Amino acid sequence: MSVLHGSLEDEIADRYFSFANDVIGVLGVSLAATALQFERPPPFAAIFFAVLFVWTFSKGGEYRRIAKRYVVRYRGFVGMLLLLWRLNIYLTGFALLFLVMSGSLTKEVIYAAWPW
Repeated sequence: MSVLHGSLEDEIADRYFSFANDVIGVLGVSLAATALQFERPPPFAAIFFAVLFVWTFSKGGEYRRIAKRYVVRYRGFVGMLLLLWRLNIYLTGFALLFLVMSGSLTKEVIYAAWPW
């Protein structure tokens, strides 16, 4: 256990959130952009979404063991916002993939929103 971490649970959570953001989150953003390059992006986004979801779940074994005790620290609305903030890039990647998968985010929507 590191001196910088309050407990072993904190260390496990930090490792999991770092992996989720740094690897899976960035990959999710990249795969959403990649899916938009296909003629019909939604099926590709759905495949990417499923693969990343399974990968996230498979890497979370250690975190799942401590999750109930760890999440209790983040009570109330503000606590949940803080916990979700720890997964900001991960959630952004999954949100973009979901939007492409649902057909709500297309190249045309992006170009129409771009001011120049």
